[in-house]
Amino acid sequence: MSESPHQTAAPSQRNPFRPSFGTSPYYLAGRAELLQDFELSLAEGPGSPHRTILASGLRGVGKTVLLNEIEDKARTQGWIVLRAYPNSDMISELVETTIPTAIISIEQPPERKLSGASITGVGSFRTEAHSRAEELRSVPTLITRLRELSDAITGAGILITLDELQSADLDQLHRLATAVQDLMRDERDIALVCAGLPHGVDTLLQHEGTTFLRRAFRVDLHAVPTEEVSKTLAITAADSGRPFTDDALARATDMCRGYPYLIQVVGALSWAAAGIDSSGTIEAAHVETASQRAIDRMTSHVHRPALSRLPEGEMNFLRAMAAIIADEGAREPESVTTTNPETRSAKTGDIAAHLGVEPRGLSTWRSRLITRDLIEPAGFGRVRFTLPYMDDYIRQQDA
Repeated sequence: MSESPHQTAAPSQRNPFRPSFGTSPYYLAGRAELLQDFELSLAEGPGSPHRTILASGLRGVGKTVLLNEIEDKARTQGWIVLRAYPNSDMISELVETTIPTAIISIEQPPERKLSGASITGVGSFRTEAHSRAEELRSVPTLITRLRELSDAITGAGILITLDELQSADLDQLHRLATAVQDLMRDERDIALVCAGLPHGVDTLLQHEGTTFLRRAFRVDLHAVPTEEVSKTLAITAADSGRPFTDDALARATDMCRGYPYLIQVVGALSWAAAGIDSSGTIEAAHVETASQRAIDRMTSHVHRPALSRLPEGEMNFLRAMAAIIADEGAREPESVTTTNPETRSAKTGDIAAHLGVEPRGLSTWRSRLITRDLIEPAGFGRVRFTLPYMDDYIRQQDA
């Protein structure tokens, strides 16, 4: 990299971008309105529709980050945050560990009631106990535990978050939803926010035990609009003291293709490249230096895991689809293919012809790939990749 004529950046600067999955970024792109709605719902009181939220989106669009931000909003207003985990012990963990820990943290141990015994110089006292106290003591349930916690809180409420909803056990999820609904019916201050992959969540919600969640406020986390991508990159870099130049910002924004994970990766690598050059600004050359490395990280952390153990038939479908998109892209004017390459799609009829099968023979593969969130419908008889640069990766594997 060449010497930059711009002011030298201070060596103590720290990279402001956060390219790790689930790590909250310096500036969150495109989610401000939802966060504001949730924050208002806590102040609005029981009955607010935004106290039950179901967010879905592809890998890397920021579902976990959104949950982190929602938790922060709740804590700021004094709410107790409980994290539920989608395993077979979800309810028992809440009942036996998570909620009791929360109660202890906000409540002093109750004083025991004494009514007689014997202490030298004081007199006698005894601890009152019914002869059948142990026998009558009820086994705690999620509902009773949540009520105990609710009783211990003053002027605030309880937020429960659940990530990777599609992996939750159906019975465990039903019990969680039932408990939350029970407290809501009694106008207790409680909120539930869940997040998961789109088609996994849709499949889960088809079951009878998830009726309550079907009425939740549904949020589909799509790609971030171009202007929000640009704003996020610009604000994050500028506030760190090493801003993008106009050309560099335009190139970085185009590279991200609206994908939140890429916003952080492209930003972090471009910022680091400028730092190595001791540049006070991020130039277009720094973004170019970062470009292939950013795509390589996308490949390692998103593409490769998503395609691992994919059946050969489904993989062949994707190979044919990638080849057709490339052929059609080569015939389009450059202005079309470079402006928004992810809008390109392939006809299922062309995919069938490429594979030498009847179109109806693709239906099972197509359906399974949609369920895996690897492709999505793009109009009548057409499909497109859901993840940016996926078609490039597949073609490189076959080269």
